[in-house]
Amino acid sequence: MTTTPPDAWNANLGFGLAIAASVLWGLTYCLDERVLANVSVFKLYFLHCLCGTVVAGVILLAQGVSPAGLVSLDLERTGLPLIALTLLTATAAALSILGSIQLLGANKSAVLEISYPLFVALFSVLLFKGHLQLPVVIGGIFIFIGSAIIVMAKSPTH
Repeated sequence: MTTTPPDAWNANLGFGLAIAASVLWGLTYCLDERVLANVSVFKLYFLHCLCGTVVAGVILLAQGVSPAGLVSLDLERTGLPLIALTLLTATAAALSILGSIQLLGANKSAVLEISYPLFVALFSVLLFKGHLQLPVVIGGIFIFIGSAIIVMAKSPTH
């Protein structure tokens, strides 16, 4: 008999994973900046995807998914247009940030990209009738102001 973990445990795990993702993305952006000095955006993205495919494939197979099941989808539960749209937007976002890192560097790109949580809230409202709360709007404004201050600041000359 299996039991589900308590909600508090799931919440703590969720916070831990979000913090881990933040740390790992920070490291990835710095590493990507170095790699992009000698490798094209498309080649690095291809390698990222290849690594992700191998890791996710191994985990899914270990969980008992059949090889054919790796690419089959239950279109009754999740429609093909939604899947296609999320694949398209994820690809465009990944290529956009890699291009930005290559052109502006990891620091500036990350500061500009940090505004994405506000867009998550906005698209949640526009697409899925979510609720936009005042603290999210106020926090988003502060994020934009902080990003503008950092990006517009003159770099110290050496």
